[in-house]
Amino acid sequence: MKNLFVRFYVGVVAAIALAVVLILAAAARRGGPEDATPAELERDAARKADYYLEVTQGYHWLARESLLAQPPEQWDAVVERWQPHFRYPLSIQRTSEVLVPELPAFARRRIEAGELAAWPQTSSVTGEHVKLYLPLAGSDRVLVQQIDIGPTLEALLELVGLDLVFFLVVLGAAILALTRPLVRHVTRLAEATSAFGAGQLDARASTAAPEPVAHLARTFNAMAERIQRAADEQQATLQAISHELRTPITRLQFALEAAGGALGAEAAARAQLDEMAKDVGEIEALVEELLTYARLQPGAPPVERVAIDLADMVDGVVGELAPLSPDLSIEVDAPDPAVCTGDPKHLRRAVSNLLRNAQRHARARIRVRLAVTESSCTVIVDDDGPGIPPEGRERVFLPFERLDASRNRATGGHGLGLAIVHRVMQAHGGSARAADGDLGGARLILSWPRLAEAPPLR
Repeated sequence: MKNLFVRFYVGVVAAIALAVVLILAAAARRGGPEDATPAELERDAARKADYYLEVTQGYHWLARESLLAQPPEQWDAVVERWQPHFRYPLSIQRTSEVLVPELPAFARRRIEAGELAAWPQTSSVTGEHVKLYLPLAGSDRVLVQQIDIGPTLEALLELVGLDLVFFLVVLGAAILALTRPLVRHVTRLAEATSAFGAGQLDARASTAAPEPVAHLARTFNAMAERIQRAADEQQATLQAISHELRTPITRLQFALEAAGGALGAEAAARAQLDEMAKDVGEIEALVEELLTYARLQPGAPPVERVAIDLADMVDGVVGELAPLSPDLSIEVDAPDPAVCTGDPKHLRRAVSNLLRNAQRHARARIRVRLAVTESSCTVIVDDDGPGIPPEGRERVFLPFERLDASRNRATGGHGLGLAIVHRVMQAHGGSARAADGDLGGARLILSWPRLAEAPPLR
């Protein structure tokens, strides 16, 4: 708001100032050398000179009488005494010094005739610089005065300064009244855009705004509708396929068990059936992960937020998974208790997926660290495996994303584990990210806000 107001205000003031300067410049040039002949210019100067002589004749009569009352040799001293009382220069000069070649003819004729003369030299919008000549009778001496007719800059500021300040204040109030609603509507549109980008697919911008902001809001809403509809259709299709796959998978499992019982001791056939059962089990696990991933889509109902002992939950997950990799050392560094808030089921799934991922890629060690503060909860899982290159640390949280041969099907998994972790953190208003670990391999970090108040510990 402040930046827009300042830029708008400075722009308008600069435009007004430029317009005033151009108007004054045009006024100063109007009737100037470009628009008039020398004869016309001299006639205009003579007309101005007559006006100046008319308005100053009383002063000059006093000056002439005062000087002529004194001997000529004292005139310079008299003028010197007068000078401190005048804001412009006074001097006594000889007639030959005054009659310079550039002196206009109308002024020259008056001086030679012993008459009061004026020479307007330069002019501007605010005034003119004029030389006044007072020939002193009975001598070849002339009293010369160089005056600026018109208000000074200080006088102008004193005259219009308060009005100018009032004008600027009124102008600022008008600009503020115009820009404040615009800023408010644009801010709301930006908030809706940020919410939509953060996963709230039902976020919409208010169209109760002046054009063109209203048009921009309508365009955004139409785009958001299309994206939400496509996402909903995609999720519905994914869930439908997952549910439809469950029935034939279950039938296959029963058929394989029945076939195994019928074959009895035939070792080769039994081993083949066991491999088939493992494949069916992997398909079932994939379907379950797809369903979990679909349930955690952006815009889904909010997850449950209760108080849980994170340390106790992590110990339970480690106890369940440690037997699957007896050659690995799994260390847990956690405060006791480490009370945080969140959905127990989904957080347990996220921690389990992180630990399973570390088990697939670690060589000898895995370390799990917990940190709980008044405002946040953090889980950090390090392993001593090959690690994740910097360019792939965001991609690992995409569904079905595999970076290289060290993290492919040969190591197990379906490519949905870390994608589910990412969606669990999204549902909790947190984040999941990858980094370099202290053990030389990958480090995966989960962080989410801790609610000040939550239901009792579970």
